Amino acid sequence: MRFGFPVLFIFLSFHAFTQPFTSDNYYLFPINPGQQNYLAGTMGELRSSHFHAGLDIKTGGQSGLPVHATADGYISRVRVNTGGYGYCLYMTHPNGTTSVYAHLSRFEGRIARYLLEEQYKAESFEVQLFPDKNQFVFKRGEVIAYSGNTGSSSGPHLHFEIRDANQRILDPLKFNFSEIKDNITPQMKNIAFVTLDGAARVNETFGRFEFDAIKTHNLYHTRVPISLQGKIGIEIYAYDLLNGVYNRNGIPETTLVIDGDTIFSQSKSSLSFGKQRNILVHMDYEAYRNGGKKYNKLFVDDGNTNDFYSVSSQGFNFSDSTHLIQIYLKDSYGNISTFETEVNNRKVVNLPDPYINQFEIYRDHLHFKNIHQGTPGKISLFFGNTRRPLEPYRTDRRAAYYLWNLHDGLPDSIDYAGEILNTGIYAEIPSGSEISFFNHHSDLFFKQYSLFDTLYLRFEKDYDSLLGLELFRFLHNDTPLRSTVNIRLKPEYSYPENTARVYAVYGRNLSYQGGSWEDGQISFDTRDLVTFTIAEDTIPPVITPRIINSSELYFKINDERSGIKSFRATLNGSFLLMNYESKKDLIWAERKDENIPLKGEFILEVEDNTGNKQIYQRNL
Repeated sequence: MRFGFPVLFIFLSFHAFTQPFTSDNYYLFPINPGQQNYLAGTMGELRSSHFHAGLDIKTGGQSGLPVHATADGYISRVRVNTGGYGYCLYMTHPNGTTSVYAHLSRFEGRIARYLLEEQYKAESFEVQLFPDKNQFVFKRGEVIAYSGNTGSSSGPHLHFEIRDANQRILDPLKFNFSEIKDNITPQMKNIAFVTLDGAARVNETFGRFEFDAIKTHNLYHTRVPISLQGKIGIEIYAYDLLNGVYNRNGIPETTLVIDGDTIFSQSKSSLSFGKQRNILVHMDYEAYRNGGKKYNKLFVDDGNTNDFYSVSSQGFNFSDSTHLIQIYLKDSYGNISTFETEVNNRKVVNLPDPYINQFEIYRDHLHFKNIHQGTPGKISLFFGNTRRPLEPYRTDRRAAYYLWNLHDGLPDSIDYAGEILNTGIYAEIPSGSEISFFNHHSDLFFKQYSLFDTLYLRFEKDYDSLLGLELFRFLHNDTPLRSTVNIRLKPEYSYPENTARVYAVYGRNLSYQGGSWEDGQISFDTRDLVTFTIAEDTIPPVITPRIINSSELYFKINDERSGIKSFRATLNGSFLLMNYESKKDLIWAERKDENIPLKGEFILEVEDNTGNKQIYQRNL
């Protein structure tokens, strides 16, 4: 392995710098301590909208396993949410760290009684509480709760975190819990090369191209020849396996070395909650939305402010000479895999044919592919009444390929070999500024931190005659936003403002967005620039009784269009707590005093997000 020693030094020195301040024996594993456990998720792995915080510990597909305090301390926060972490406890320890236990089914008896009292005081299922530091003190190993499947959990497990004094998330596996076994090296499946400017090429072509990573004699490499010129970014699809399970977990440490120099190195030993949204530019968001795989960028892209890169670059400039690329992947237990390949050392025979439907916008460029028979058709751009002919940067027997740098102007239409196409590009919206955009159909208000990078705003107005929907199409399904954009839609149809709201359109499915009306226009905030419509919801929620007796009340509640906003139950005019499991649409009564039967006038009111209400009333 060439250049192995300097890379290992990077791993070890950065690991030592980021490790916390306590011995391996300080923390106890919270589930079945002393027995082998299995993980469904590890710290820092790539999720759809965030880096995973902490560990997801398997519980054998069941709820109700005892959860043990990982160290001496006191319960500093109790939280119950319909989504998110569900039933969750935060425990503060003498060394300044905090442990977090989420998706619990129930709390230890004293905490459970305290929670019930506070829920009745607040007359709310969802609460956030901060007990006195002397109120719930536990010793290491004592049972504080029981595992479950509450909140946004997709199955029974315990989510477990350790945070430092500044609430940065630490990697629990760095404390060498013997309950987790891992002697398997990380797995690398694919590598992608990305052109980062208009002069760069991968196999003589502009764009992004993926290649398989093949393992031979414990070394990953590419099988086919690769040619790289200009400023190129490298991405990898890789994951880690642990003994006894098939879950694909994250890889905390990755280093890229080119020609013996470290170009990029990351170590996700700690994470900041305030930078979680940066995952959308840490991974290739467009590739994820279009193919499902989460590629880890080995370069720092525009707008990425993550702070776990010890060495960073915005790509590497490849010359025509041969270059050696090495990638080292290291898991939390020190297992290392190596990728090594040379580029520009063999002639590329089969040049790529990128999938482009006439044209695409990629990294500040319009990229055209003009399929032809023999002679390529001409491509011209129109800027008002001005025509700008283009020359192809590459021509082969299948097609001709053209590029236009959008910094040089925004064409309104294209002469595509005799066919006139509308680009749909309305404006160039730079990042880092408060900017407003206005047109006949919609207004957009961008905050200073709404965008990661420059947005070339594309929009189309359309109608779905079958469903009778007015469609506002923002053509940015695969564009990540750092924070919200406020949009004001200007419909041509008339809508009843008390029941009509904005919905995102995904095929034939509508997803509630909300909005408020003023002067016939509706405004809402969004983190996705997709297709929106305005639709009515006049149907109240449905309440279906499941169990009704003097000791139990169970109901199923659901709303097909805008969704459940709130619910409230009373018994003989007094508040009655109803627990809510949104994944199953179930609510059930929890009495403040189990010795008092459920008798008298019971009223349950459920309201959807549009304000429609349904009332169930019965004498018990």
